[in-house]
Amino acid sequence: MRLTRSYSWRLLGFLVLIWMWSVTAGVGRAQTFRGAINGIVTDPSGAVVAGASVAAVNEATGVMLKAVSSSAGEFAFRDIPIGMYRVSVTANGFKTEDIKGVPVSAGAVYSLPVKLGMASAGETVEVSAEAVSLDTTSTVQTTDIPN
Repeated sequence: MRLTRSYSWRLLGFLVLIWMWSVTAGVGRAQTFRGAINGIVTDPSGAVVAGASVAAVNEATGVMLKAVSSSAGEFAFRDIPIGMYRVSVTANGFKTEDIKGVPVSAGAVYSLPVKLGMASAGETVEVSAEAVSLDTTSTVQTTDIPN
């Protein structure tokens, strides 16, 4: 069987088309519909705050994610669903910082630097004292007098 030139060109075109479809189909499956939020927590002087509690709440679904800042003050929420988030950061001795409308888009990482303010200097002192009990029934008293 002899192939004509037009038939061989059509066959070659068809094979190239199938090859391109298989390559692009693999790329299409690799796409993600998730994103990330990364950030660093600092104090008013710019020093990092380690051990801060960070919570990200998806504003549409109410799903909450939690993290703790590292010794370098960094936190990360990776591979999270796209949408708008509210991020809340708390640490001892600092005011809670609440950031609304943090966007997470497909395949993107949102960088969120958080600067915590100092908590107000309120101090509560609680004093509890009981009455001093004296033994008024015993007449024993001891005193040592040296020679």
